[in-house]
Amino acid sequence: MNTEENIYKIKIILSLKKLLEKGKNLQKEFKDHKIVYSYHGVASNALLRKATVNDTLNGNTMPKAVTLISIVEGMGFTMTDFSKEFDAISEEEVKLYLQDHT
Repeated sequence: MNTEENIYKIKIILSLKKLLEKGKNLQKEFKDHKIVYSYHGVASNALLRKATVNDTLNGNTMPKAVTLISIVEGMGFTMTDFSKEFDAISEEEVKLYLQDHT
């Protein structure tokens, strides 16, 4: 995987993790919120295997577009929400991720 692809992969991971964390915070605010913000809950909502969600969020695989969309929507967010998170990730965040995961 070339450097640009690696940066995109990291930004995808960080964006999904930020959405997952936002969802967990929303869940605390709304008692009847039906989405469970765990890998298992997201996988169930997205109709994906838990291993697929796990591998994507842990950076083991680069998701196909359909998988990415399914995960984002399985968390109860839109691709617009995802793209805002993706665009907001700084080079510094990518560097920190690389330091922590090499």
